[in-house]
Amino acid sequence: MDCVQQTTTGGGSGEQEGAQQQTTVDAEDAGTPKELQSGGCNATSIAAADVSQREKLTVWDRYVVHGMIDKGTFSTVSLATLRSEQHLPVGARRQFAIKLITPTSHPTRIAREILCMRKIGGQRNVVGLVDGFRHQGSVGLVMNYIPQEPFHQYYAQLTPAEVQRYLQQLLIALERVHLHGVIHRDVKPSNFLHSPRHGGTYVLVDFGLAQETDQGVLSLRAPDPCPETAVAAKCEQEEPKQAGPVVPVRKALKRPLKLSNSTTNDLAGVPSRPNSSGGRTTAASRPPPPSACSCYGRAQVCNRCLVRPEMNAPRAGTPGYRPPEVLLKYPHQTTAVDIWAAGVIFLGLLSKCYPFFGNDDDLSSLAHMIEVFGYERMRETARALDRTLLCDAETLAKRPYSLRRLCQHFRAIHYGRELGSGAGGGDAGGVAVAGGSSPPSGRDEEQRYGCDNCCKPPDTCLCQRRHAVGASAGDNEAEPVGDTDCDEYGPDAYELLERLLETNPHRRISATEALQHPYFQVQY
Repeated sequence: MDCVQQTTTGGGSGEQEGAQQQTTVDAEDAGTPKELQSGGCNATSIAAADVSQREKLTVWDRYVVHGMIDKGTFSTVSLATLRSEQHLPVGARRQFAIKLITPTSHPTRIAREILCMRKIGGQRNVVGLVDGFRHQGSVGLVMNYIPQEPFHQYYAQLTPAEVQRYLQQLLIALERVHLHGVIHRDVKPSNFLHSPRHGGTYVLVDFGLAQETDQGVLSLRAPDPCPETAVAAKCEQEEPKQAGPVVPVRKALKRPLKLSNSTTNDLAGVPSRPNSSGGRTTAASRPPPPSACSCYGRAQVCNRCLVRPEMNAPRAGTPGYRPPEVLLKYPHQTTAVDIWAAGVIFLGLLSKCYPFFGNDDDLSSLAHMIEVFGYERMRETARALDRTLLCDAETLAKRPYSLRRLCQHFRAIHYGRELGSGAGGGDAGGVAVAGGSSPPSGRDEEQRYGCDNCCKPPDTCLCQRRHAVGASAGDNEAEPVGDTDCDEYGPDAYELLERLLETNPHRRISATEALQHPYFQVQY
């Protein structure tokens, strides 16, 4: 079976980029060479007949496809071996993964993925490019095949030492990517291939959503105009106009304009009122525009805000792994986007709950974050990102949970299910943030006599400061410092988790700093 017979329109999951119809990829326009050779690219111009012959050799004569191993929205991935090695025993044949990208993918997206794999991949747990070809409008990327297991089949069985190694290898890959000024933007378990039963390899894949930061060095953005074009344009702009009398840029009006447009008055925040000078006014007599609109900080939208341009910020990624700055449409995003996603994966490993945050829309995801981190912390994060967070009265009272207690709570539920004892009732204990969680039976009774924030009894409260109904503010019990001695992961794991899940991206830890954390010195 050949690659073409396996091709269907598909691609990586979690991608929210728009795609337009493209029957062929012009490598020169996309910023990549025309043909990809084994281990690199050949920049030499090739005639059309040679290209066609090369494509035929690539598809029909070089590889034998044995079946599809993954399928998404914009590509399919198939397992293949070299046709020249078919005479060897099955165990001796080299295996490859061929990713066929559908023609509907934008050329810049394909060029971005190829460039990242060539410049960054091949070392430190980042996937590399072995070969490539084009056939009938599709681009094929050939990579070494990495055996993997679905994350949900093994994550709950990982020991503390294996969890530590998993996170360490993920951070090593992210450090490599971030040092080149690139944001992966789609870090999740399905894009970090791992198989505990096949040698324990780790590989970060799928750079289709990758984006360059301001300090990037890969030139993923559109190229600047060539010097000749720039000089010609500058000379054209500086060419003197036809000689003539000098005309002032602005001329005084003979008659001042009337402020008779009610829409203009509404947008400027100035009420319409009669003028004592017969409906005429001057620039000096006009009141200054207000510093903020009338709906600022209120649960309403005025006409002034309705006509504002829509906020444009990168939103690509998989729901459940996108950080607050993406949900709040902050335009100046950095590599901290990937660190948050790594923290969400770490949270799932420590809590044995996957997925932890559900696959919801932006507003629901923000509500889940407020449920875990509290309203005040999320409000301060929004303010640091020049955003205003408005919530209902019930949400305003949300206090933060302790991530350690939250992980221990969900682990107890998981272990109870494994033992068949039904500990925890098989639910999330009223914490509606994890995927598939549901409120427990008897929630009203717990809410009546338990904590007014998490609705749990005082001895199992999940909040950072335990507080029961009817207790005064001075009776709040802060989380004891030495209360993690009985935890098999230790306090360093939860301290690193807090740093990875810092809601403010300006204070979030980097991959390099995380690798130096004391957690990775713990011997389990």
